[in-house]
Amino acid sequence: MIKVMASVSVIRTKMNKQKILLNVSRIEDLERYKTLGIEHFLFPLKGYSIGYEEFDLKEIEDSKVKAYLLINRILDDDDIDRFLELSLPSNVLGLVIEDIGLYYALKNRGYKLILFQNHLNNNSLTINFWLEYFDSLMISTDITLKEIEKILSQTKKPLVLNVLSYPMIMYSRRHLVTNYCIEHDISEKKALDIVESKDSLSLKLVESPYGTAVFDDNLLDMREEALTLNAENIKFYFVDTHFLKVGDVISLLNNIDEISGIKGFLYKKTVYKIGDLK
Repeated sequence: MIKVMASVSVIRTKMNKQKILLNVSRIEDLERYKTLGIEHFLFPLKGYSIGYEEFDLKEIEDSKVKAYLLINRILDDDDIDRFLELSLPSNVLGLVIEDIGLYYALKNRGYKLILFQNHLNNNSLTINFWLEYFDSLMISTDITLKEIEKILSQTKKPLVLNVLSYPMIMYSRRHLVTNYCIEHDISEKKALDIVESKDSLSLKLVESPYGTAVFDDNLLDMREEALTLNAENIKFYFVDTHFLKVGDVISLLNNIDEISGIKGFLYKKTVYKIGDLK
C-alpha cells in the first residue's frame, strides 16, 4: 500500500478535481474515479501509444466520459493516414499528442490539442511559441518549481501540470526488454524493473510492438506544490494511474493515508539541459 504525505492535507478541499485529467489504466475503475468528481479522462489509444495500457475506440465510446486520447509514439506517414481514417467517438474532446505532424492533420477538426513533449516544454519562449498552435501543453517534469512558477506567470494559455505520476524518461523503438532477456538468458517478458547499482538508479521498462518505454521507478508527487500555483493558468492537473492501484490513487487524491513520494527536480536544478552543460 502506498502511503500519503501528511503535509498535503489541504488537497482535499483546495484541488479542483473537475480540473484533473486522469490517465486511465482500467476501464472498470472509471466509476470509482467519477465518484471523486473527476470528469476528464485520458485514454492511451490502441496502436498509437506506447508504455501504457491501451484502449480501442469502442471501449472509449462506451465509457461515456469526457475523453482525451493519448498518442505518444513515433508515427510515420502511413500511421497518420490510417489515424485520419478513424471515426472518433463523440465523447472525445481532444488529443494529447507528441507528433507535430498530427497537429497539421487535426488542427481544423474541432478537437482540443495538447502538446506532450515532456523534455522540451521547459521554458516560456518554447511554450508560448507552441501555444500559437496548440490549445495547451504539458509542462516538463525536468524543471524546478521556480521555473514552473515563471512559466505559469508568463503563459499565453492555461497549461497542464503533472502532479502525480511515474514519469516516462525516454522511449526507444528498440525492444530493450526482449534484448535484455536474451542477453541474460531469462524467460521472455514485456515488463522489467531494473536497478543500475553504481548510481542506484531504478527504472521500469515496458515493451510493446512499437518499442520500449522507460519510466522512473519513483512516484513523482507535487500535489502540495500544485496548491501554491496560480490555478487560473492551469488547465488540468495531470494524474497518471499507471503502476498504481485504484485504491492507492483514491487514497492519494483524498489524502486518506500517508505517502513517501519524491519531488524530482522541483528543488534541484536538472543538469540534463544543454544550457547547463559546461
